[in-house]
Amino acid sequence: MGFNRPIDKAALLAKFDVLFEAERGKAARPIPSVEDIFKPKREVSPILYLPVEVKAREFQAKAHIAREAVRKGFRVLFGAKWPLIMNIDRLPPGIFLFKTMHQIDANNMLMCIKKGHLVAVLDEEMFGISASGDYIKSTVHPHAVGCADLICAQGPHYAQHFPYPANVVVTGTPRIETYKKSMGDDILICLQSGNINNQGRSFEDMVQETLGLSAFPLSTPEGTAWAEIMRAAIAHECDALPLISDTIDALAVAFPNRRIIVRPHPVENPSNWTFSAPNIAIDTKNNIIDSLEAAGVVVFVSGCTTGLDAYLAKVPAVRLGGGGIGISANMHPEANTAAEAVKAVQRALLWSGSIEDHLGPLTLTQSLLNLYKNNAGGSGLHSFSLRAIEPVEDDTFIRRKFPDTSADEVSALVDRQVKKIAWNLFLI
Repeated sequence: MGFNRPIDKAALLAKFDVLFEAERGKAARPIPSVEDIFKPKREVSPILYLPVEVKAREFQAKAHIAREAVRKGFRVLFGAKWPLIMNIDRLPPGIFLFKTMHQIDANNMLMCIKKGHLVAVLDEEMFGISASGDYIKSTVHPHAVGCADLICAQGPHYAQHFPYPANVVVTGTPRIETYKKSMGDDILICLQSGNINNQGRSFEDMVQETLGLSAFPLSTPEGTAWAEIMRAAIAHECDALPLISDTIDALAVAFPNRRIIVRPHPVENPSNWTFSAPNIAIDTKNNIIDSLEAAGVVVFVSGCTTGLDAYLAKVPAVRLGGGGIGISANMHPEANTAAEAVKAVQRALLWSGSIEDHLGPLTLTQSLLNLYKNNAGGSGLHSFSLRAIEPVEDDTFIRRKFPDTSADEVSALVDRQVKKIAWNLFLI
């Protein structure tokens, strides 16, 4: 049966265009510059703050950072970004590691600086993207660059194309250490319709909030480029949806004795997908790493980060269609019909290409330690007295991004006892 709601690409794009024009027509705000930010000298304690937004994508990689950082002498506060960010003023000065560099991040980074913290950033939105300088400029806020004491580049390509003067160091990304050997035979289908099937937000709210993250006024070339990236993503999802739906049904028929596991995007509403075949199931695992461990082959939409995930996990993969902004648009065998996808799954070929320069060797925790040593001198560790911040029960958007998590789950990941000190926030 597949996706059970009608999707009208032309109507959605027309609605996007109306919303874009309305946002662009609002009072112009100043064009931001890196030079707008003044950073005083700050001395900090060996404390590392690791905010996580989407548990399914980030949790295991952040746990790897936490584990290694503790071994290097840091105390680590690790978990959901909301209670962490909203307690910046109550936290002893340390190092905040941000995962993106948009306008909201820039505001939070500036608050960190004012409260004596150092700011590091590993832009995880770039993990699956081989970004040009123009792309980075349209998605990175100059104030975030100005606030960052250290920009951690996942590979040489990103560092070479970074369009601003900054302290950019190739540190790799801990995500490469999180993959496990495949032990299963599932056919894992990775959906990509988080923009047109968003859970917890209407299409209009999603568009307006995302346009609002533009680093530049929407009337500037950079602001228009940001909007075009979003518009193209919506169009790409609409184009891919029929092929995904047809492919799921075809695979269920072609492989009746194998499980067809359908994995929604982390911000997608899975209730809008229904299936009648007995061998089709919705993926209920918290992260892509566990899903890949049970997979014999992955089927993904061209440009989706899961194509890169499959490569790093050494799982054969099939790419549906073409296009998309991700590096995976040039990886894995391509299928443009459900029948082609079935044949490609039967072959289950490992991709033997190269992503040289995209990901560098992992030196992230050492780079964070170097940043601390160059700015050591805080007043020591303090007790944490935080505001109690927890999303309301019906806040499905946040709770889907970060489901309730126990201290035992975190302890197992970091190989030591942890203390839960707020909603989904842990002291190690």
